[in-house]
Amino acid sequence: MNEIGVGLQLYTLRNECEKDFFETLIRIEAIGYEGVELAGLHGHEPQDVKSKLDELGLTVIGHHVPIERIENELEAVIEEQKVLGNRRIVCPWLPPERRREEDYKNIAEIMKYAAIVCTKQDMEIVYHHHDFELGRSIEGSDLYRILNAHHAIQAEFDIYWLNQVGHDPVEWMQKFAGRTPVIHLKDRSDDEREATAILGTGNIAIEEVIEQGENSGVKWWVVEQDNCDFDPIESVTQSYKYLREIQLKK
Repeated sequence: MNEIGVGLQLYTLRNECEKDFFETLIRIEAIGYEGVELAGLHGHEPQDVKSKLDELGLTVIGHHVPIERIENELEAVIEEQKVLGNRRIVCPWLPPERRREEDYKNIAEIMKYAAIVCTKQDMEIVYHHHDFELGRSIEGSDLYRILNAHHAIQAEFDIYWLNQVGHDPVEWMQKFAGRTPVIHLKDRSDDEREATAILGTGNIAIEEVIEQGENSGVKWWVVEQDNCDFDPIESVTQSYKYLREIQLKK
């Protein structure tokens, strides 16, 4: 079996996590997922979350932390991640008011500084993009500007958003080989909604991405579905089964 781990971005199950975070973790482990990417702690203390994850044998793949905290509370964030047993701090999103030309220059500098600080503490800073950072070409995009600010800034490519604006995810993975520890796997519905969908049910060439994973140094495939048409637990279960079937073919 492919050595790349299979994890879940907990934003997919945000409502379930809000209702009962630990019970949701139990259900994720029962599906077969090896790790989770955190999107907040839902009112729990880091040590309590760490204890539950250890009990279940779930690895913390990364933690989505707002850019404001990375910018203003980096040391506190690092200490929190150490308690959680997490090495990857991920900038998940830029609010609309921080997407102007001068903003991207500033974000690049914030990420550069964070990368230097995190590297000294054996941690990684990672940038997760959407569609708004993407231009017509790789080099002409704001995402490229951010990643190019420092070689230690890692990329968390989202194949849905890359594909959505006409980019080839494999090309980005090749361009930043060795800097793509986590890839977000999403499919896109084959209808006018173009919604995020269960893996294997849409029109994105997921198998091509999987084939590139080892050569690009991917450590984790992370399933994410922004919105689910069906029960979210059942949706992530089907995505997990699809991904494991693809891996077993290799």
